[in-house]
Amino acid sequence: MKAVVKMKRGISHVRLLNVEKPKPALDEVLVEVKAAGICGTDIHIYHDRAFYRPPVTLGHEYSGIITAKGRAVKDFKVGERVTSPATIPCGECPLCQTGSPNRCIGKQRRILGALKADGAFAKYMKVPARILHRIPDGLPFEEAAVAEPVACAVHAVAERTGINIGDTVLILGPGPMGLLALQVAKAEGASQVMITGVGSDEGRLKIAKSLGADLTLNAEEENLFRAAMDLTDGIGVDVVIEASGAPVAQKQALELVRRRGRVGIIGLSGRPVELELDKVVEGELDVAGSWGTVWTSWRKALILMAEGKVKTKPLITQRLPIEEWRTGFKLMEEREALKVLLKP
Repeated sequence: MKAVVKMKRGISHVRLLNVEKPKPALDEVLVEVKAAGICGTDIHIYHDRAFYRPPVTLGHEYSGIITAKGRAVKDFKVGERVTSPATIPCGECPLCQTGSPNRCIGKQRRILGALKADGAFAKYMKVPARILHRIPDGLPFEEAAVAEPVACAVHAVAERTGINIGDTVLILGPGPMGLLALQVAKAEGASQVMITGVGSDEGRLKIAKSLGADLTLNAEEENLFRAAMDLTDGIGVDVVIEASGAPVAQKQALELVRRRGRVGIIGLSGRPVELELDKVVEGELDVAGSWGTVWTSWRKALILMAEGKVKTKPLITQRLPIEEWRTGFKLMEEREALKVLLKP
């Protein structure tokens, strides 16, 4: 079968290879991949800017169907539609034992498409049954392939940062995570949600409007502080979600939130950023970082998707055969696509 493999350390070194079909272990299932999303992490691995261990088949956002299973797998059947998080936690370290398997520090930790576990940019992949989630009936494979970033948004917005009914929310960045965070905030009861972008984000801001944004702002042309104050009668927004990873936006997050407000950080800048942490002290701000997902975020994400409260179809801008993975990577890297799906 064909697979997109990162061969060794360094920039590029990614090839489309013919590899053997995997065989599931006793506690694993074999999944026939129906769709796999290209994530920013895949781009970072391509450029040698992320944690990974080559050689490894890339891809961790996926949906598929179980075609075989190990003898120890009891809770899943052949023919079931499934998806899963990327992290395969050890289950034994202090973080796993205290409900944070997404931050597992055990030596046995694996990560689909990155660390000791081949990923979804292939026709078949093997996955431990203990991390699987069933895809709800009626949710198409393509939309379900974006469930992993939806679960990340749920974890960041609903679980780590927190939204109260009636909150005003400002989201910095209209990329896939920003657009998903917008929908999660609305589903959690936010009364007003603003989302910002730059001049090149005009199309993304239109999508944001169609997904329920109450106000879209061009940060290069409009005064964000004034807009936030106008919307909140001079108080400032209750919650800011930084989803862009841009250093300027990370600084703005601490300036635009009200006193005793909440700031959620999803975006990664990949470099040191100078922040005025006095604003955290003076404003008594709650600042929460977020990484990956936990079981509860997956449960809520799939419910929200099944109920149509979080829509992923508008984010899927291209669908390509796996042979055209280079085109997909380029579209994502040059921000000409929101989400590209590869079809093995």
